[in-house]
Amino acid sequence: MEVKRLWMVLLLLLTLPGPALAAARPTMTMAELAFYSGADRQQLLEEGARREGKLTFYTSGAFDSIVSPILAAFKKKYPFVTVDMWRGTSPEVASRTMEEAKAGRNMVDVIEGTQVAMIVLQRVGLVQPFASPQFAQIEEEAKTTVPGGVVAVAYRSSGIGFGYNTKLVSKDQLPKTYEDLLNPKWKGKLAIAGSNTGAGWLGAVKNSGGEELLKKIAAQNYPVQMVSAMALVQIVATGEYAASPTLIDANVYVTKLKGAPMDWTPLEPVRVNIGQIAIAKKAQNPYAAMLFTDFQISKEVGEILRVRSYDSFRRDVAPVGQRYKKYFGVDTAEEIVAEEALFKKLFISKQ
Repeated sequence: MEVKRLWMVLLLLLTLPGPALAAARPTMTMAELAFYSGADRQQLLEEGARREGKLTFYTSGAFDSIVSPILAAFKKKYPFVTVDMWRGTSPEVASRTMEEAKAGRNMVDVIEGTQVAMIVLQRVGLVQPFASPQFAQIEEEAKTTVPGGVVAVAYRSSGIGFGYNTKLVSKDQLPKTYEDLLNPKWKGKLAIAGSNTGAGWLGAVKNSGGEELLKKIAAQNYPVQMVSAMALVQIVATGEYAASPTLIDANVYVTKLKGAPMDWTPLEPVRVNIGQIAIAKKAQNPYAAMLFTDFQISKEVGEILRVRSYDSFRRDVAPVGQRYKKYFGVDTAEEIVAEEALFKKLFISKQ
């Protein structure tokens, strides 16, 4: 009788789907799971994520236009995973991640931030190299590759360029190069963003025409507005200033869709802001982390962002606006600090 009962239990286990069988699988570490490419990969991730039931996500993305719609879509697709989100600026995301790691409290599973955050986190060894089937459709320039593999993937981009009030500036008046910003007609009419958007723009100008061109533009004494790039869009839209060479295309397009008299044109090379996804090396929920990362760089998310005027790095998602020559910025933390110092010296200190 006992033997018969045992066979019945085994037969039941073999016919049960999902969790019952999943429990028999050995749990994989983050390092093992990051490069797993078996045919059962998706099933494996879902089963593991279902057991974990949660993940912690740190992000610098705009909540309403980026984070909220993506989390809603993920929740709809994977209702068994609860996402505990914390949002801050890119430097804050990097700082929080490092402080927790130093204290031995590795809370975060997936990290989203701009180039600044990822450069720092990669340098201190807190992000896990990984692979994903989604890589096949992602442009190579979007992947940050180190000897151990890809440590971060850009999934959204926006460019810093010349945003203008269409009631105050006609298309035939638009500058075509950074040198055109030296035209006396713009004095008193252009504003510069005093946030890190301004420092990023400075990097593109320097890359194009060197520090001498920067000094000449600074001599125009364009007023610096110590507000976010999005807030500066609203200032230009009200007509307080006619335009700004430091407006982000996605912000301008969103404002334009709401009826504001705004438009945007690139001055090449355009300094591109990118949102990158990385996995924490000591992720506490590795299955959910990998599942969420796959989703973040998927076509579904690319289309979600496209509707909100952000470009994707996927080959199968059409660009939002006009194509332009991109400049991704400097590669080290030291260079970033140097750019910010130069921006402060040339544009902010003299205000």
